[in-house]
Amino acid sequence: MRTYSLDGLADFILQLFDQEMEDELRSTWLHKNIEMEYPEFKKKYLKKLHKPKTKEINKEDEKSIIERATRFIKPINKGGENI
Repeated sequence: MRTYSLDGLADFILQLFDQEMEDELRSTWLHKNIEMEYPEFKKKYLKKLHKPKTKEINKEDEKSIIERATRFIKPINKGGENI
């Protein structure tokens, strides 16, 4: 079963790089004598690689996504039983 697309994998890797860069930046801030607060320092020096994509989904695509997801899970009705 394939769980990640290449696009999803690339996003995941970029998020890991962003986290690593933020960790290194925080370490630098902690170990150097820097006059500004960390949020200011982070805003000034951190450049994120990962830019989340926002995409509108039309009703047809939404229905297709739900149909694919329901192949792997069975919806539960109000009584708690599988449909």
